[in-house]
Amino acid sequence: GTTAKFRLSHRLTLAVGFSLTASEPGLSSYQMEMQKHWNITRVLLVLIIGALLACAPSTVIQEIIGWNPTSTPTKFALAHTPTRLSEPTPTAPPAQRQPTATRPAEPSATVLPALDLRTDLPALTLREWPRPANDNGRCIHFFADRIYYTPRDFEIQMPRVIDLQMRWMLVIYADENQLRLAAPYFKQAGIVPIWRRYLRAYQRYSAWARDIQIIKEHGLPPYMQLYNEPDSEEEWDGRPVDQQQWIANFLHSAREVYNAGGLVGLQVLDPDWVRAVIREVKARRGERLFGRMFFIPHAYALNHPPDYTEDENAVLGFRMYAPVFQQELGFVPPFIVGEGGWKIGDAHDNRFPRVDEVLIARYYVELFNWFRPPGRLSNGEPLPDYLFAFCPWLLASNTTAGAWYDSFEGERTLLIQSVTKMGTFTRQFSWDRK
Repeated sequence: GTTAKFRLSHRLTLAVGFSLTASEPGLSSYQMEMQKHWNITRVLLVLIIGALLACAPSTVIQEIIGWNPTSTPTKFALAHTPTRLSEPTPTAPPAQRQPTATRPAEPSATVLPALDLRTDLPALTLREWPRPANDNGRCIHFFADRIYYTPRDFEIQMPRVIDLQMRWMLVIYADENQLRLAAPYFKQAGIVPIWRRYLRAYQRYSAWARDIQIIKEHGLPPYMQLYNEPDSEEEWDGRPVDQQQWIANFLHSAREVYNAGGLVGLQVLDPDWVRAVIREVKARRGERLFGRMFFIPHAYALNHPPDYTEDENAVLGFRMYAPVFQQELGFVPPFIVGEGGWKIGDAHDNRFPRVDEVLIARYYVELFNWFRPPGRLSNGEPLPDYLFAFCPWLLASNTTAGAWYDSFEGERTLLIQSVTKMGTFTRQFSWDRK
């Protein structure tokens, strides 16, 4: 205050008096004259500073040494009172903040781009989905050890699948030339294929529209499985499993398939991946996709019998996905089990017998009889309308264990004979019994 200013000015006055009177002994007259002029100059400077300090000492000190004795550390700058917290600041809000109520038309930074789907395709009820004539739900996975077929392959394999009375087939293909070769054979045999373009989970494909056009030209419904087991390490070829990358790839393909008039096949192993895909589609306002989407579960049974329900390692394992779709969509889309069943020699669970020729034949006959009217699963439950077909692994291969034909382990002769002798029937849905 005023007292402090007086004390500071008084100290400077004493310093001035000392500067005027003090001189060093032994100096010449010339040196003394120069010292006198220098002392007068210092006195004038001191008097000026003293006058300034007497008026505003803090300002002078701040200007001289850059120190503000009244300022507080930066970290206390937010210590406002409650009333001031609600007051607007003079600066504009950051760009990433949500729009205020006065600007509702501005989009949120978290809104994802919409999934651009055509609007003229109606959603399909289970009853409206295309199915083969004389549908018996019987299916099998075609080749797996190679994806390039020859006419000779079909000359050998088509009589076999006709004898087995297969109505569905899961078929891997490599390019449009394979589609043009294969489609006429399946059409002639009355078989509806589920086409799986050979892709890894990290790859994209952009020729879906061309492929779907080829399938339609041959009079077949375009059931398209988009990827296979993307949540397993084998499908990433040493890369880290990346759910977000795969979802982006799936949505890219799903949009192309849907807009080309195809039927979108989702295949994953983990129910949480099902939820993740569905929620991403919803976030992108792509709910139209669900009306033309089907699911391809895998249901390998190890050595568990057909009525086993303790965990997902069962031919009845497909059932665990139905509640997920019901919760997320409000309905269950068509299911076509794309891989599954039993393999000779499996003895994983020591509570049950090892799978042998007799057991595997009996198990598969029981499984395919699920679809025989009136339709009942091995655990006693009614056959669900959403289960369209079950495709065991594998029709034919000379390099893959478990193939029904041409296997290096030998053919499954008893199994083939038992399925062939099952006779003909057409499965019934709930709407057929009304």
